[in-house]
Amino acid sequence: MSRRKQFQGICHDILGSFVSRYNDSGGYWALGQYVLVLNSLGERHLQLKLTHATETSDHRAFVVSEEYYRGVVLRMMEANAMPQTWLSDATIKVSIVSPAKAMCEIEILSDLGRTYRSERTISVRPHDPAVERRRADRFGPSNQKGH
Repeated sequence: MSRRKQFQGICHDILGSFVSRYNDSGGYWALGQYVLVLNSLGERHLQLKLTHATETSDHRAFVVSEEYYRGVVLRMMEANAMPQTWLSDATIKVSIVSPAKAMCEIEILSDLGRTYRSERTISVRPHDPAVERRRADRFGPSNQKGH
């Protein structure tokens, strides 16, 4: 029998995938790309909505990530025999906490109003194709395969 407290495990697993070096977009680490965009905009926070599409986004990487992780939440709920009606809201937030660190967190709100969350602080530099190697192959793990 499934329980809503399984959302805590889903949070942990999705965040692990999100901060992973295998989470690439266009062959480069997605988190580094997010930090680059935040720095270029002069912003310190980014929020990806996993239950409702963002109305406006100038950055394709954000839209792709929202779509991908929205699907991940639903697939993990299905694998745990959890009805979709239990999911009220879900977001992933990226915040720059220092020049070389970002805090990533995921929050899932259940239909009963309980919030489940997980967070990690990660060492990350802004994306720089001059010093990074691009993932050129289609073989092996990639969280957002095809994007």
